[in-house]
Amino acid sequence: MTLDLKPLEQAAARVGLPGLKARVVPHDRRRGWWFRWRDGELLVDERVLDHCAPADASALLMGEVLQKRSRRRAALQSLPVFALGLALCAAPFAFLIGMSILLLGCVLLGLLRGLAVHRADDETVNLIGDATPLVRGLNEMDFEEIHLAGRILPARPDLHRRAERLVRLHGLCEAQPPT
Repeated sequence: MTLDLKPLEQAAARVGLPGLKARVVPHDRRRGWWFRWRDGELLVDERVLDHCAPADASALLMGEVLQKRSRRRAALQSLPVFALGLALCAAPFAFLIGMSILLLGCVLLGLLRGLAVHRADDETVNLIGDATPLVRGLNEMDFEEIHLAGRILPARPDLHRRAERLVRLHGLCEAQPPT
């Protein structure tokens, strides 16, 4: 039986990656990625298709593409701070000021990258029109692990927090009984 990967190709086109041909690749236990795109090809980890419905997998793909763009934008926004810090570090009289600015740049980059994840999730929900597929996809993939040097680490430790944020923002659990 061959899988229909058209929904993923259409989702990629909706977020600005038209013409990609999707292909399923075996799960790599050492890496924590679900989707990769390059050279006109969309590589989909087989675990995504094993655990997610097509709509959920499409929402995850859209979120990944938008997140990568948002993180790149965050890096570009913090670049002037790093440039100023490096320039001041080169000057002997302003070395400590330069190091402080570099430290500030690291903090700024961390904050902007965190905000980029939330921005990407919000953009994905706006494109889809419903937060439910993205929340389901995040919850379905929350168990993923990376096996590295004999250690087992969570692949994406932020997934549960992201799903909870979307549930809270979009009121997806209003019908739950009080505890």
